[in-house]
Amino acid sequence: MNSSFINFIRFNFLYIDRYTFGQSWVYPEDYLPYSMLRYIQHGEAIFVIDGVDYKVSEGNVVYIPVGSKLSCHALDEEFSFYSIRFATSVKYDGGDLLSEYYCVPTIMYDKNDEAITYFEEMYHWVKSDVHSRMFRVRGYLELIIGYIIDQGAVDSLNKHFAQSNESLNTIKHHTRKNEGRLDTRIQNVVDYIILHPTEQYTVLKMSDMANLSESRFRTLFKKQVGKNPLDYLNEIKVMTAARKLLMSNDNISDIAYQVGYEDPNYFSRIFKKYFCITPKQYRDNAKE
Repeated sequence: MNSSFINFIRFNFLYIDRYTFGQSWVYPEDYLPYSMLRYIQHGEAIFVIDGVDYKVSEGNVVYIPVGSKLSCHALDEEFSFYSIRFATSVKYDGGDLLSEYYCVPTIMYDKNDEAITYFEEMYHWVKSDVHSRMFRVRGYLELIIGYIIDQGAVDSLNKHFAQSNESLNTIKHHTRKNEGRLDTRIQNVVDYIILHPTEQYTVLKMSDMANLSESRFRTLFKKQVGKNPLDYLNEIKVMTAARKLLMSNDNISDIAYQVGYEDPNYFSRIFKKYFCITPKQYRDNAKE
């Protein structure tokens, strides 16, 4: 593939977090509106990706393309992993760009602890308060993408291109701009919410941040992120609460208030929607 064409491909960071679950953890089947990378830190689990079972364990890097159907369940008493969500600036009509053109496998093993360093640094910087944090986070995302591409058997890739004899024009025909691409207005709002998840937001406030009308912002956000602004906001807040449940001894009602939910019962319902268990069960499972 022509290197100048590669320069137009961008990987847009959406979210990273670290999760720890007990053996009862089950992630029900869901359609992914974004691409996902997971690094397994401890334990084993079954990931079902588009109907295929994969057993994952410590040291595995898992790549799950946008549009996949994913379900999971833990096999060990403790199962922990990092999870990154990102969007790609182009779509490939023949399948997934990283899988099809770079031969990126679904499961990789981190032999030299290179990948875990990138995941840990990315997680560190997104939680920091330095002005450069998002530049660092995006840089580590690029390094992780580079890492998984290197695992994709470059020789097989070159052979594929030689045999197919596709010209640059043919490749461009198969690739197209991603309709869900995050432009700077939406990216700025996403970045701000990730870095300030406990603030109070309304759709009007978010649309003002993007310098868009409220109706245009709703439409553009849903088209690009894959869900409406309030659903995305709830997801970020719940993920923040989940981390607080594991890292502090604060009352669940206090944590709910810290992330913007004044009604603990409503918070519990929203939390269960994403984790399939209540906040108390989530905290208790992590201690088992």
